[in-house]
Amino acid sequence: QQQGFGEVHHLRGGILKYLEQVPEAESRWQGECFVFDQRVSVNADLTQGDYQQCFACRHPVSAEDMRSELYEAGVSCPHCHERDDTARRASLRERQKQVDLADQRGEQHIGARQG
Repeated sequence: QQQGFGEVHHLRGGILKYLEQVPEAESRWQGECFVFDQRVSVNADLTQGDYQQCFACRHPVSAEDMRSELYEAGVSCPHCHERDDTARRASLRERQKQVDLADQRGEQHIGARQG
């Protein structure tokens, strides 16, 4: 209100409670909501959204980000590619290799995403 916005509302219980209680047809929510668990994001019906999370920088990564030439699963994304040095990327590639090998064996790598 101090910045000139006329309609400012407080969501009692937060965004997730709002999505839980307000029918989607009546909701004013658009897009996905970031959550602090393995789902990364949820959509209006509180099911897992389309975003993943970059292991290197923890930034939410969209489908468009994953199509970028700067995206490498487990290593970098368009948000952090320029910040990470060669040695860090080599380390992250080795970690991702171990995650992939564990997955091929049907095992959970200790650092793998849950879900």
